[in-house]
Amino acid sequence: MKITHMASCENTCWKEEPVMNYEESYDVLILTGEKKRTVLGFGGCFNELGWEALCLADRKQKEEYIKELFSKDECGFNYGRIPIGANDFSLDWYSCDETEGDYELKHFTIERDKKYTIPFIHEAMKYQTDFTLFASPWSPPTWMKTKKAYNNGRIKMEDGILKAYAGYFVKFVEAYRNEGIDISQVHVQNEPMANQKFPSCLWSGENMRDFIKDYLGPAFERSGLPTEIWLGTVNGPFFDFMMPQAAPFCEFYDQFANTILSDEKARGYLTGVGLQWGGKHVMQQIADSYPEMRYMQTESECGDGKNTWEHMEYIFNQMWFYFRNGAERYTYWNMALQDGGISTWGWEQNSLCTVNPQTGQLVRQPEFYLMKHLSYYVKKGAKVLSTKGHWTSNTIAFENTDGSIILVVGSNMNQKRLFTFMHGEKSFSAIVPPHSLHTFCIK
Repeated sequence: MKITHMASCENTCWKEEPVMNYEESYDVLILTGEKKRTVLGFGGCFNELGWEALCLADRKQKEEYIKELFSKDECGFNYGRIPIGANDFSLDWYSCDETEGDYELKHFTIERDKKYTIPFIHEAMKYQTDFTLFASPWSPPTWMKTKKAYNNGRIKMEDGILKAYAGYFVKFVEAYRNEGIDISQVHVQNEPMANQKFPSCLWSGENMRDFIKDYLGPAFERSGLPTEIWLGTVNGPFFDFMMPQAAPFCEFYDQFANTILSDEKARGYLTGVGLQWGGKHVMQQIADSYPEMRYMQTESECGDGKNTWEHMEYIFNQMWFYFRNGAERYTYWNMALQDGGISTWGWEQNSLCTVNPQTGQLVRQPEFYLMKHLSYYVKKGAKVLSTKGHWTSNTIAFENTDGSIILVVGSNMNQKRLFTFMHGEKSFSAIVPPHSLHTFCIK
């Protein structure tokens, strides 16, 4: 059994350490033999504030970072997320058609995207040929909403509006295709259960069901585009001022996801379900009820802009949850931000790297190394493996198509701990230091 070991400890990233062998083992991880979902890749979101930050970076550092993020020989990010119109990390708020009553979408345009989002994507595509995207709106054009504003409100459930909005999705995919960029999926709405300060749109399960089966699905069917439609990006109910009328978690599954997926016609247009970090509360329920659907994680939890080691440990636990419960992809949120990571509306968030706008210094943050621990070793086509033993809750296990086994092991404990892996008659052991992350590649 040939073992390659890479480790990250706080303030010491990617340090080589010898693997130690022990005759007796107590804390053991064993493969059960069950293979779960196929992993299709890792990616992040192409946000305007991210591109602005990278353009402030030292040119050489910027090029090295983008190459490391997307090159097949490095992190190998092979897909990304883009907003249809503005999101909360856009420089300001906009849509692709703000001409009142433009039901035929004659004034539809992605000129704004050509300044920010598309150059960011083209840089990534230099290093990743097997590259695709999924897209979702944060808000429809304001003239299509019950409240003429990007934040808050709902879509007007009127025939003319819904036809135009379905066409809006199709036009966006076609416009990007004309720029040499393939959008393989559209997700109907970012966080449909959240009435936000930033671009957003509330949807009930009944309204989204009807939009999918009567408008969006038929529009893509007529277009001839191979683009998949996903029920995403699902979050969960908020119990605060943002949405006091939200159903409890016990009702949320039936009121939203099950209302849509149980409709045979609507489900027939859907390929899968995309879940935000807020959607983890219902992921098991949806996946158990609809095992024929595909599942992906669409946005990692945002953090507070401090980029701490502790938050990296928390995100590792999130990755464990999503892969153990059937996700085929894991999507990071901000791939780059300026120091402080603040949005246009005041939320400081974490990012894979930060850029000092005065010096241009680019710094890779702890969650960058977490993503690399997985994306560097876990290749497209890998299977998630089921495990048992004391280390199960600290380990994500995969098998690549070449037969290699990848174990990503994290410990948030305050003391060192003995890790032992057993597979058939072979085993190895290692001392895992406190607050550390390790990837073992077993060939």
